[in-house]
Amino acid sequence: MEGVDLKVSILRLEEQREVTTHSGIQHVLVEGEVEDDSGTIRLTVWNESIEQLMKVNLGDRLELKNCFITSFKGVLSVNVGRDSKVMQLDE
Repeated sequence: MEGVDLKVSILRLEEQREVTTHSGIQHVLVEGEVEDDSGTIRLTVWNESIEQLMKVNLGDRLELKNCFITSFKGVLSVNVGRDSKVMQLDE
């Protein structure tokens, strides 16, 4: 699912790491977990979008715009990619 907008709280952010896809392409990502009123979901922030996390702290409320949802081994994840935006909320 693409073009997803969410308002979430940051529960966990892991250290940045490099991964290689099954097609041999290397990426940098940060994984974590976010929550909203409906529950929790994994978060994956890809490549150049990681810069948008520089001023984010655990517990911060964020609006994630134009994200995409994936499922890997049955686990859903909200993904912040090159066309996504991360904005801090003042709530």
